[in-house]
Amino acid sequence: MKFNSNQALRTKYFLKKAFIEMVHKKGYSAVTVKDVVDCAQYNRTTFYVYYQNIYDLVEELMDEMFEAIQYYSMSKYQSNSRVKVQELTTHSFDLLYYIYDHRDYFTLLLLEDTLPRIHQQLPEAIFILLKDKFEIQYGVSYVDDYFQKRYMAYGTAGLILDWIARDFDVTPAEMTERLIQILKTFAKGFVIKEINGSQTKKNGFLD
Repeated sequence: MKFNSNQALRTKYFLKKAFIEMVHKKGYSAVTVKDVVDCAQYNRTTFYVYYQNIYDLVEELMDEMFEAIQYYSMSKYQSNSRVKVQELTTHSFDLLYYIYDHRDYFTLLLLEDTLPRIHQQLPEAIFILLKDKFEIQYGVSYVDDYFQKRYMAYGTAGLILDWIARDFDVTPAEMTERLIQILKTFAKGFVIKEINGSQTKKNGFLD
């Protein structure tokens, strides 16, 4: 069986959706394979075609979401794009729209018994992307680029988490505008470095 066939991708999608639903209901540590297959209306044999155990599913899910965070942070741009911060609009970044559309996953951040390392996922994905793919033109003469990008990544993630905790009290467009206004306070623009395969959209749970 081809694991990247449409049928395989569809089956894995519903298994992951069921897993997320069960984590919300029972907490991560209590979810079993039986819970997942019963919720997804599959049998255990189908589950084991694709995954060795729950941890295997979680690893794939989190890898996909890590890539999705990075992809939708820069999906509007191509290699060597030069962008002026003053020209940014609410349609310049897709990340907040993606998070809202996949809020069943991202609200797992609010649970006490949740996926391992999920709280580090969002800031680290943003930081690695900023470090590797964004050449930022700051508004002052000297900035420690590494620490500034860590500050940006963790600050952005913190504001997004606050948005999630407030039950998405503003639209993705409004939240994007808020982040752009903060960016304008210290940056003039940025250049997108070469985009490679890791920033290319893949089939799976990303859609």
